Amino acid sequence: MHSRPGIWIAALAAAGLAGPLAAQTAEELQGPFKRWLDEDVAYIITSEEREAYVQLRTDAEREDFIESFWMRRDPTPGSAANEYREEHYRRIAWANDRFAARVSGWKTDRGRAYITRGPPDEIESHPLGGRYERPSREGGGFSADHPFEVWRYRVATGGDIFLEFADPAMTGEYRLRMPPSAQ
Repeated sequence: MHSRPGIWIAALAAAGLAGPLAAQTAEELQGPFKRWLDEDVAYIITSEEREAYVQLRTDAEREDFIESFWMRRDPTPGSAANEYREEHYRRIAWANDRFAARVSGWKTDRGRAYITRGPPDEIESHPLGGRYERPSREGGGFSADHPFEVWRYRVATGGDIFLEFADPAMTGEYRLRMPPSAQ
């Protein structure tokens, strides 16, 4: 049975013994443990989990933490596969393949949206640009004459989510536009 690093850290903190152990920062992590934190789970790890992870002192504690991290998200505990983890890494690979421009695909706005939300229900793509009048439900206004995409996510409770990505520099790196009311 694997230990629960979060409980271990909390117990040390409660005992007043976490002082020197809590001194590590994310910048001090190395190799695959740093990559796991800064790349693999950058968009899905909670701030509490991140804080606990960087306080761990040994690779064995980090391995236990990572195992527990994925176990907490496993939709079918006890099965051989962890579908959540498999889907997460599939989305990263797809984003890297599809959205890479000047940076890795997972680092782009479209990559982040795809990794965290999954594939959109609809994509309206305008790779050559053109005039596009946004419906009032999307905040209204117009898009400029540069490449853009509008992603639609259907929400079961209504009020679908629309994400608009634009490439005004025409570099292939689409940026998420803020709704006009949030600019």
